[in-house]
Amino acid sequence: MPSIPKWMGDTMETVFSSFLHPVTVTETVYLHPKLKKIRFEGDLSRARFTAGNIVQFRVSDKDYRHYTPLLFDADSGICEILFYLHGKGPGSQWADALQAGDTLRLRGPGGHLQHQQHNKYHFFFGDETSLGLFHCLKQSIEEHQQEYLCLLELENDYSTWPSLSGVNADVVGRTASAPASEAIRWINLFLDMDNVFWHTWQQAAFYLAGNAQSIQAFRKALRAKGVTTRQIHTQPYWAEGKKGL
Repeated sequence: MPSIPKWMGDTMETVFSSFLHPVTVTETVYLHPKLKKIRFEGDLSRARFTAGNIVQFRVSDKDYRHYTPLLFDADSGICEILFYLHGKGPGSQWADALQAGDTLRLRGPGGHLQHQQHNKYHFFFGDETSLGLFHCLKQSIEEHQQEYLCLLELENDYSTWPSLSGVNADVVGRTASAPASEAIRWINLFLDMDNVFWHTWQQAAFYLAGNAQSIQAFRKALRAKGVTTRQIHTQPYWAEGKKGL
C-alpha cells in the first residue's frame, strides 16, 4: 500500500476498528542479521485464519504494510512473522526496531491466497520475502499429508535462509535484468531430464510470491508449459522502483 495522509490512516483505524486486534511483542529472534522472527500475542479469538492469509500493520503515521504469518494460532492468541530487513523502506525499519513489550494493532487476517486443500501437490516459487508464507503453507500441506516443492531465487548471501526458516527448497540465483530466468531454466532442466516428474507436478497448485516481475515471468513460463490460470496463485510483495505493495 502506498503512503497515505495521516488523517486518512487515523480515519481508517476508526472505521475498521472491529478488524483490529491489540497485540504485544513477546519475543524477537534474529535468525540472520537481515532475517528477524517476531512473536505477537493478544486476543485473536475473533480472527479467522487460513494458511496463506495476510495481516496488516501500520508501520508509520502514513504507511501500512502487509505480511504473511508463518504461524497464526487464534486459540492461543499467537502470531509469528518472519521479516526480511532489507533496510529500504519504513516497513523494514519498523520491524528492525520492534522489541519485546511493544504494543500495536494487527489488522486481518484476509487476502485471496490460501492453501488449496483439494490439491495433493503444491509448488512454491519466491524469494527472501516469501519464506514466512511458504513455511505456513508447508505446515498445512504436511498436516493434510500432501506434498510440496519449493524453488527460491535468492541473493548469494542468503542461500542458507530456507533451512533457517524450516523450508526445504532448491535455490537459484537472481538476475535483475532477467527476472526468474534461472528458475525457468531449472524447470526446463527437469523437463529435459524427467517428463514423468512434470506429468505429475503439472497438475499442482502453484504459489508464486515475492518480486512482481519474477512472478510475471515465471507465470508466463508455466502457462507456456500447460499450467492453467486457475492453478496459479500469486502474492507480490515488492517490485523494482515501487514503494509498498
